[in-house]
Amino acid sequence: MCYQYTMINKNTYLPTFVLIFVACMLSSNAFAQENLETKSGQILTVAADGSYTYRADESKSTEDEDQFMGIELNALEDPNNAELSGDRQERSILRSLKSQLQDIEAKSTVARYQFKEKIRSLSDKLKIAKKAKNENEVISLENQLNALDVDYDLADMRAEESYNFIKKVNDIATIKPEERADKINDLVAKSAKTLGTTVKSIQSTKVDYVFEVDDRNPEYISHDKACDITYNGLDKSLNQKRIEHAPQHLFGHTSEKLKHFLKSENFLNCSAYLTQLDGDYYLNLDLDLATKDASRNYGFIDKDDMVKLTFINGDNFVANSIYRAEGKLEPYSGHTKYEAIYRLQDIEMELIEDLELDKVAIIWSSGFEEYPVYEIDLLQRQLECLKKAE
Repeated sequence: MCYQYTMINKNTYLPTFVLIFVACMLSSNAFAQENLETKSGQILTVAADGSYTYRADESKSTEDEDQFMGIELNALEDPNNAELSGDRQERSILRSLKSQLQDIEAKSTVARYQFKEKIRSLSDKLKIAKKAKNENEVISLENQLNALDVDYDLADMRAEESYNFIKKVNDIATIKPEERADKINDLVAKSAKTLGTTVKSIQSTKVDYVFEVDDRNPEYISHDKACDITYNGLDKSLNQKRIEHAPQHLFGHTSEKLKHFLKSENFLNCSAYLTQLDGDYYLNLDLDLATKDASRNYGFIDKDDMVKLTFINGDNFVANSIYRAEGKLEPYSGHTKYEAIYRLQDIEMELIEDLELDKVAIIWSSGFEEYPVYEIDLLQRQLECLKKAE
């Protein structure tokens, strides 16, 4: 509420009231949003509900110009298209990588600001609770603050890491052309491991092992029988050998109430791929939801949250997420994407090797959903590919 105390007469009452009302409205709007600047120079306007927009005249406006080689780029060009010429593919990959890094930096900067505001608010409440000697309230607030401190540190780390990668991307132009491809591949690998970016390397190791034709019902098995090993070598960022298969479609899902609206497309599409890291296996799930509100409706997949894999004979196991996966909004499509990674145990790999998959159940922060799998032998085939590539 806004108050104004002043001496007025009957002739000045109405104009003064109008001016006070307008001033109050402007003041309320000013406090309803906050302008933030990322370390790389992006200007963000953050609304009270946590949503944010980029200022039109800032870094996101440079969409038609390649900042790395000074040549115009097609924004819709696939950076992973191996048929592109070398320089053109490099430019496209750098552009795509920088865009993803800027999105991560922006989102992390906003999250860090929100956590800071929550910490400030709860700290004030904690002072009051301590003064009132309300022990239960003090314990509750301290626990909340401890959790917020962890969230703040994670957001701060991701904002800083994304900025460091953006600087390295910008520095690529200073590197000799003959050395550029290796530097780009190194950036792609490290940013994918650290921040979950999804740009592929310039030079992928593709192994064309071909499986025998399966005589089961072709409607329920994949027709893509070739291996697609996208990484096979030493991961310098981890100093460990890494073998990784390309993502392949595992299942699609649309609830009954949404089928009328979506018709020919799935509401949720899931691609999966296996990674072997020094003999340990990981299951990667790339989830694409056809909504910009997924983060609000589904939430996130937290560290240690479970995925349950059920096989056609009823056997099942659960695996835990190794880090928190949050939704990333794609402005041009309106879809939200999640990238979750789960650690697999040796006994679980035996089930994957021997049995076809039937269902996948994912724990979201908002609840639990189970999805039927159509590509029932996909993980079997990918595991065989990884073993052949060892």
